Amino acid sequence: MKKLLSILLAALLALSLGAAMAEEDITIAVIGQQLGNVVFLPAEEGMNQAGADLGVNVEWQTPLRAEAELQNEIMLNLISRGDVDGIAISCTTGDALMASINAALDAGIQVVCYDVDSPNSNREYYIGTENYKAGYTCGEYMIDLYADSGLEEVRVAILAGIPGADDIEARIRGFEDAIAGTNIRTVYTFACNDNVDEAIEGVEAYSRANADEFDAWFMAGGWPFTVDVTAMPNTTEWKLADENHKIITIDIFPDTTPAFFEEGVLDIAVGQNFYNMGYQSVETLVKLIKGEEVEAEYDEGIGALFINTGVQIATAENYKEVIGE
Repeated sequence: MKKLLSILLAALLALSLGAAMAEEDITIAVIGQQLGNVVFLPAEEGMNQAGADLGVNVEWQTPLRAEAELQNEIMLNLISRGDVDGIAISCTTGDALMASINAALDAGIQVVCYDVDSPNSNREYYIGTENYKAGYTCGEYMIDLYADSGLEEVRVAILAGIPGADDIEARIRGFEDAIAGTNIRTVYTFACNDNVDEAIEGVEAYSRANADEFDAWFMAGGWPFTVDVTAMPNTTEWKLADENHKIITIDIFPDTTPAFFEEGVLDIAVGQNFYNMGYQSVETLVKLIKGEEVEAEYDEGIGALFINTGVQIATAENYKEVIGE
């Protein structure tokens, strides 16, 4: 009887602790790459909505510049506070954030990566776009765009972001694998360091100086499309000068991207869902903190339990339907 009573008391204690865990204040910090970066504004909106829906405290913790050192400082500060239960981070570069991610996990803080992963860290979950597949899809569209061009060779310039960033590298790798064995080849790659001004200046300069030396742009991120189409006169002139000039980009911005389609500057845009990234990062962390089951499948290519936030494909024919006006 005493043994049975002890078991019942232990079970009741476990239930009460579980209830206490469910009701306690949970604080989750979501870290973007750069304050004011339009890519991350929807992620912040998703984070805030998830916090409101789930009744947890959420904080947007993002550095002024897209630098791993600044993100590491934020991570270490969150660890030292002692009141943070979960962290979601879009890593400027994965390996540079590996140590601080592992330190947070060692401190008992749940950590997930979203948007840009840290594959060599001890994180278990990645939430976002399947970047290699997105790049591969862009490569397939590039092949389709030139199927009836009659060109013996198609020369592609690539716009990249931060050198070594896991998401951009995966997209470019996917693109290159898709076009391998075709008449399409890369002739130039420019890294803009995730800076809109640098992206526009670089694309404009290359389009002006090498107008006859290349046929297409593959933009592994949509930095130039965050502004008005009039900001890229040289690229627009180059694009409209020849029907065999094509532009494919990753990222869609509802306020600005449609104008590029309307002016005939853009052919294909593969959009990521940053709102879902913010929302599902908070949702996943809350489940992990409460010890609840998280629905995710292990992806060999990513090396993590993967939660796919989905993509949109906008073309010159369907962009109004996909993006809206």
